[in-house]
Amino acid sequence: MRRKDREITDQKWIEEILEEGKVCSLSLCRDNEPYVVPMHYAWKDGFIYLHSAPEGKKVDIAKENPRVSFCIVPEWKIIEGPTPCDWTTHYRSIIGSGMVSFVEDEAEKRKALTIFIEHFAHGTFELPKPMLDHVLVWKIKIDSITGKQNPNPR
Repeated sequence: MRRKDREITDQKWIEEILEEGKVCSLSLCRDNEPYVVPMHYAWKDGFIYLHSAPEGKKVDIAKENPRVSFCIVPEWKIIEGPTPCDWTTHYRSIIGSGMVSFVEDEAEKRKALTIFIEHFAHGTFELPKPMLDHVLVWKIKIDSITGKQNPNPR
């Protein structure tokens, strides 16, 4: 990282960003053609969980090439200065990469969707089998992750 003064090295801070964020920009690649799609996500124990319809462009690309990268920016704010060249952005973000797999086992799918629901809502929810049968659950095993922020509150 070029700006070491903005690097987040504390794993707890990185986990806070994963817990606070709601959308990740998922980067996929097919035939040397990049494709980025924003998706809601949840995180737990080194995995990012996503869900989608069982078919579509992003699903096709991920099945062909399961190597992905992602970016999560839970907060940012433009800070204006006297001239546009003096402006800056205050932010916290993470960028990572990993391998995606698709959850087929019903019990694991139910667990993953429960993690996902808990990230966005409180309380218990029923996950009927017909819904489970019509949703694709993505599971990204995080290989690497870095964090960056401005300003640095440390």
